[in-house]
Amino acid sequence: MILIATIKDVAELAGVSVTTVSIIINGKTLERRISEATKERVLSVMNQLGYQPNLSARRLRYSDEKKPTIAFYWPIDYRINILASFLNSIQNELKVLNFDCELVVQTYENDNLQKNGSVISKNSYNGIIIGATSSQDVKYLESLSPQIPIVLINRNSDKFSTVYIDSKEVGFQAALLLRQKGYKEATVIASDHTYVATGTRTQAFLYACSQLGINVQSKHILRGNSTLAGGMEAAELYCNLENPPKIIFFESDSMALGSLYTFHKRRIRIPEDLELLTIAMLDQENTQYSIPSLSVIQMPNEEICKKAVDILIHSMERSNFIPVHVSVTPKVILRESFNL
Repeated sequence: MILIATIKDVAELAGVSVTTVSIIINGKTLERRISEATKERVLSVMNQLGYQPNLSARRLRYSDEKKPTIAFYWPIDYRINILASFLNSIQNELKVLNFDCELVVQTYENDNLQKNGSVISKNSYNGIIIGATSSQDVKYLESLSPQIPIVLINRNSDKFSTVYIDSKEVGFQAALLLRQKGYKEATVIASDHTYVATGTRTQAFLYACSQLGINVQSKHILRGNSTLAGGMEAAELYCNLENPPKIIFFESDSMALGSLYTFHKRRIRIPEDLELLTIAMLDQENTQYSIPSLSVIQMPNEEICKKAVDILIHSMERSNFIPVHVSVTPKVILRESFNL
């Protein structure tokens, strides 16, 4: 006969009341002034006994009282055009899991996440997914001790769960494609704003090129706003170079899409005169139906969001805040602008 641990068993072994265990399970330790030591002791006993809260009863309480609230944080800058892709993917996964909740979109300024600090530290939500944080934002988050699960997208953290893509692998994949095509030199068009993920991928690409015998001269590293207009303007800079390389690696698909206008206007044929390869964060149809269609290393937003939501709900339902780290593999999609 298998004995199932109860909340009373947890309370007795931890030397606390059943009420205290319930408060910890429901993530209300701060407002009820439960010490961190007590919380850790109770969570340790729960793991030791293999205790799991009655999830159906908790969902019933949510329905009868108030739905749980999940917040999705995203910065207000050029990356706002990626928000819809992530938001749709999060909503789809919540629907698949039949998890009834309120989904709140919370925007913030890069490097200024602390302006939302009181909302996070006061556990105003039941769980939070945060995307595109700066290094300063991550440092600030790790200075807090929220009693709710937090999942970071494409960032590193020892304190919070993360779902990420290996930026070094992305850079290597791109450089290897160029090497397989026989290129000995390349042009890079990158953002003039140094963001954590995109900057790391570009640096990884440049390093991989150096290892694979592909020369990228400093004069062939062009920068602009990571927008359609920025890509158009950077392409103009490329067209004014003397004998530039016949392959361009773009840091973002927005810039690559914008460049197509300039190359069409300049009567530069893609891929006959010039080949293009880009990292892609937008939905696939943006690059699939451009003319010509763009070859990409696609960031799997749908898979990232699926993993992030799964981790978050698992942590919410079990009040288990032990960080989980999951790596997601990008997908190479070769189309008209570059092919082997």
